[in-house]
Amino acid sequence: MKKILTLSLALFFLVGCTKEPGSTKLTEGKLRIECDESVFPPFDKMAAEFRDQYPDAHISLRPVEAREAVADFFNDSVKVIITARSFNKEELDMLSAAKIKFEEFHIALSAVAVISHLDAPVSRLRMTEAESIFVGERTRWSSKGKHPIELVVGDVNSSTNEAFRATVMQGRKYSLTATPMKSSDDLIRYVTQTPNTLGIVGMAWLKGFDDKVNVVELGGPMYHPDTTRAAGQYYAPAQAYVFQGFYPINTPVYIYSRAVERDLGLGFISFATSAAGQKVITREGLVPVTMPVRLVQLTSDQVK
Repeated sequence: MKKILTLSLALFFLVGCTKEPGSTKLTEGKLRIECDESVFPPFDKMAAEFRDQYPDAHISLRPVEAREAVADFFNDSVKVIITARSFNKEELDMLSAAKIKFEEFHIALSAVAVISHLDAPVSRLRMTEAESIFVGERTRWSSKGKHPIELVVGDVNSSTNEAFRATVMQGRKYSLTATPMKSSDDLIRYVTQTPNTLGIVGMAWLKGFDDKVNVVELGGPMYHPDTTRAAGQYYAPAQAYVFQGFYPINTPVYIYSRAVERDLGLGFISFATSAAGQKVITREGLVPVTMPVRLVQLTSDQVK
């Protein structure tokens, strides 16, 4: 049996958007948000709960790749976006040159999970092994393996691909045999159905697939996330390990807003950062950052 830590949100009270005089626009009107599809499921649920609580709020979330969301934000075709990465230097320079004012809200933590078909003979990988496989230097599970590993990755503009390349592959390109998938949903379902597949997906998409794919632990003989942990550890993208920084491919989740007035955009952001919104984030598999959390130790064979 394996001792693990699970994460829960320490809720002392639930708060929604303010009801103070003059704040009605925070909970009514129309708002279109573009959301990085790697973290779409939790925020889709959050928008639904916001609409249930405030019937006059008409919020629609559109899943897009991170680069598309940033481009639309820059072109002012959308006022609010959610991304599983921060703006990079080039994007910040463009926004600055165009004198575009915006606000940044760190809303959650996510991670890039490595998943395989249930029949694949792998439960953990060294970081160097993962690099070798995804750049195409290693094509089989072992030297005597009969079947090649089939790689599936995110869309070319996905934040998942960017984070994995930067953290695991040292910026190197994916193998030419790696197949880009149109969406995370397509990718994870393909892995469930196709033997010898190995892929990467945002941790928000793992919910509901616990017994349908292998979630691969990452680490290695020399890997230790900080000075308090011994070398040689492997970690799955469990919420507690992401929260503690032990899992090696963590990604921040931000809401960016060009809406400077007290309108529905601010209302949704207020909800997302409140205990109610952070509860949704926790329940749907991400890690909250604006509310206290506590770690609970469990004994289990699986990290959930």
